[in-house]
Amino acid sequence: MLHSFDKTRFNGLISWSLLLTLLFCTPSYALAANSGRQLFNIADYGARKDGSAPATDAFRQAIQAAKAVGGGTIYVPPGKYTSGPIELFSNMTLDIDAGATIAFPVAPLPFTKSRYLGVETLAPMPLVGGHDVENVTVTGRGILTTGDYEAWRKAYKDAYEEYLKARKGVISTGGDESGSANGPHWDHLLKALEDRQPVSETEYREAAAELRPSFICFMNARNVLVEGVRIIGAPMFVVHLLYSENATVRNVMIQTYPGPHANGIVVDSSRFVRISDSYVDTGDDGIVLKSGKDADGLRVNRPTEHVTITNCTVHHAHGAVVIGSETAGGIRNVVASNITAVDTENGIRIKSRRGRGGVVQDARFDNWTMENVGVGIVVTSYYIMGGETATKEEPVSERTPVFRNIAVSNVTINGAKKVIEIDGLPEMPITALRLTDVVGSGKVGLTARYTDALELHHVQLNADRGPVFGIEAASNLELDGLTTRKPIAGSPVLRLTQTPGAVLRNSRAFPGTETFLSAGPGELKSFHLAGNVLDNARTPTEER
Repeated sequence: MLHSFDKTRFNGLISWSLLLTLLFCTPSYALAANSGRQLFNIADYGARKDGSAPATDAFRQAIQAAKAVGGGTIYVPPGKYTSGPIELFSNMTLDIDAGATIAFPVAPLPFTKSRYLGVETLAPMPLVGGHDVENVTVTGRGILTTGDYEAWRKAYKDAYEEYLKARKGVISTGGDESGSANGPHWDHLLKALEDRQPVSETEYREAAAELRPSFICFMNARNVLVEGVRIIGAPMFVVHLLYSENATVRNVMIQTYPGPHANGIVVDSSRFVRISDSYVDTGDDGIVLKSGKDADGLRVNRPTEHVTITNCTVHHAHGAVVIGSETAGGIRNVVASNITAVDTENGIRIKSRRGRGGVVQDARFDNWTMENVGVGIVVTSYYIMGGETATKEEPVSERTPVFRNIAVSNVTINGAKKVIEIDGLPEMPITALRLTDVVGSGKVGLTARYTDALELHHVQLNADRGPVFGIEAASNLELDGLTTRKPIAGSPVLRLTQTPGAVLRNSRAFPGTETFLSAGPGELKSFHLAGNVLDNARTPTEER
């Protein structure tokens, strides 16, 4: 028989045990309800977890009920559901529990105001999202899924048949549609906007039928959170933040490879954005920052700014972290750190072209690894999008893209087709680009042209063919600590042409080097050489 003291202690232990059981075993939705949050379970509004009937009405009723009381959580319990678009409102959370899958069938959707590939237009409404909202969240460990880009191309039958006719039956599945970006009506709309011609509502609607919806899109939104969800398949952009402020995307898993145009996470003329701890496997750019295209983008003139990206892995994408090519509104104050890129066409990719305009500035990329990439680091003013052609030199104007004050550091690149490519315009060189502590291997090392104040510090590249470093048309060039462990027979390590006043210091020639520095005729006398160890080179410097 227990003494009274022991009974009290025993009863206390039972009470704590019950409390812990409640805390750890009670479903999350019950905790949410007990905490005072308004919760709306779609099962209470008729959704069937076996997918035997569409849950579209259940979502709509739950959302309207939440809206009527000023907000709340739309809870999706484990099960398989099909639904049309889910439109959220302010102060609302869509919580997709582990074990829940929401499938969105391919079907024609209502059109809404949006921006598509950098141009304000009508487009099919997103599958999940909202506009003119604040305090909105998409969360959970569940799955969102739909058909791919090619399936959605056929959503509007008449537009698809016109597309086939215009393409003579040829369909591009790689996203490289040189003859047409999306279809004849979209091409007509782009030309009219670029020529500043009036466009009718009918023309906008005809073009919209050739476009695809974003999967998750918030437009004109504040205080946005997308976290935890797994997204499989996508008609277009996967997570699209458009004209939004104070947004976070974290712990998401995106699996949309190989679909073209399925950019993973898109920051589009938005500010104060944080992206972290995510996996993106897609057929287009992985994480990309945009701010409008050409004349329409210059008219809107809204920048993307104050963006941090960290602790992400990108697989298969055109580019792991990309700026552009839609740069018209400007992109600034960007940090991308702790990124792993595997099997991507590009790693760090900064791109624009004549006609885009805009200033890309004050960006930092730090602590990267890349494996089996096309080009590890690329900064180019010659990008060509589907339906576009090469540009010609023109006077500097608002149409001229500007790249300046960009730093890349602590990067390892293995197995690239080309390790680094820097390509500025004769009329607008890439300015103040700094590469520090870069180690890379590939078929081709570094090529650069039309730069001002380009700096390379402690860069070691090993290439299959040379020169390992090829730089031309560079002013105020500073090279510090350049090396290769793989000298190439018959080719210099470093070739400089049209680079008056270049500085080369603290660089080293490894055994087997034939020529370390090769310069254009008469250029060596303007170079500043200091602290270089070139004794292992048969010919330390030459002019030819």
